[in-house]
Amino acid sequence: MATATAWKTEIADTGYNEKAEKELVGRAKELYPVILKGAETCSDKGRLSDEVIDALTDAGFWDMALPRRWGGYGTSCRAMSLVGAELARADPSVGWVYTVYHGSTWAASLTPDATQEALFGDGGKAVICAVANPPGKLEPVDGGYILTGRWPYASGCYHADWAQVGCNIHHPDGRVEHGGNAYVRMSDVTIEDTWHMIGMKGTGSNTIVVDKVFIPHAQFDYVAKNGMANHHPGKRHVGEPQDYWPFMPFLRATAHCVVGGAALEILDRVTAAMHGRKILYTTYNDQSQCVNAQAQLGEAAARIQAAIAVTLKNVDLVDQVGLTREPLTAAQRALSKAEGSIAVDLVSQAVDKLMFLAGSSAFNDANHLQRLYRDCVFGMRHTANLPYVGYEILGKALLGITPNIAHPDFI
Repeated sequence: MATATAWKTEIADTGYNEKAEKELVGRAKELYPVILKGAETCSDKGRLSDEVIDALTDAGFWDMALPRRWGGYGTSCRAMSLVGAELARADPSVGWVYTVYHGSTWAASLTPDATQEALFGDGGKAVICAVANPPGKLEPVDGGYILTGRWPYASGCYHADWAQVGCNIHHPDGRVEHGGNAYVRMSDVTIEDTWHMIGMKGTGSNTIVVDKVFIPHAQFDYVAKNGMANHHPGKRHVGEPQDYWPFMPFLRATAHCVVGGAALEILDRVTAAMHGRKILYTTYNDQSQCVNAQAQLGEAAARIQAAIAVTLKNVDLVDQVGLTREPLTAAQRALSKAEGSIAVDLVSQAVDKLMFLAGSSAFNDANHLQRLYRDCVFGMRHTANLPYVGYEILGKALLGITPNIAHPDFI
């Protein structure tokens, strides 16, 4: 498969790389049969297969979140979201790992100049997995730090080059300071097989362990001191639209497109199966002729489309911030968070209705529907997606109650 290297120099540094975006979304659709064929193997092995990773690499997907200053494509949040949704239709685990990788790459591209140079300066395309909690331990030493810690839920760790891990700074006098993100090569990391879940099995979200590994100062982003995306006047590696995206709204919206893509695939498969399917112990020889089933299908479809619409609204909001460089207000962040919550609620309700229409045979291990359903409902329960949290955040914002329950960067 040809790559899109030529696109990287054809687009000016203002705006998004629209030429590359159209082709990349098409490539995600083309990979459907390849990813679908490997979905069962990825699930059984608890990680994405080398064949799937190679196909994603050849398609150029890891370059989407990489800024053009480092040889990436500089694509929009919408383009990344649409690619993730298409990949998730064949295997949600693939869509999830893709989303984690591009989120981690983007976060790394916001770091200080020295950190960006350490990660991307050699011309290589670093693939980064990321875990924020629980924070690891950084001990200051000459030239850098000694890093120690255990971080569960490290999606995509088996095929990553680097790990981005949250950590605090532990001083010799016993003081502990809030820290930020350390970047450590996966060659210095041990992977513990702890990922035994009902859904998203193929993500390989195991526990990564680092035991007293030295990292230089350049491989630490002091977020607690400098904040996310500290674009100070003297910063050199900055200036593209994605450098100004809001942190959590970007990560949240792209992840919601993954479950949205899985939900669309469930909808299409259930719809196709209704034609000619009997409803046992009734007079219906064709489920598609049952008026109640028609209504249930229509309601589920409407819920999914509504969820996608509100998600893409927030995707476009992220892209607009990149173009205008005007940060979101606290009210906009709270609304975006709650709209993400309603999207999750809508999808959750829709796929449950669809699986009742599909019946018990849909839960057979050989039926791809069961994997789509398990992965979809599991992904919606990520801690960043919990609806009741989003609704409380918006309610507090509307009532003027401060402080809210989450740091502004995480709303």
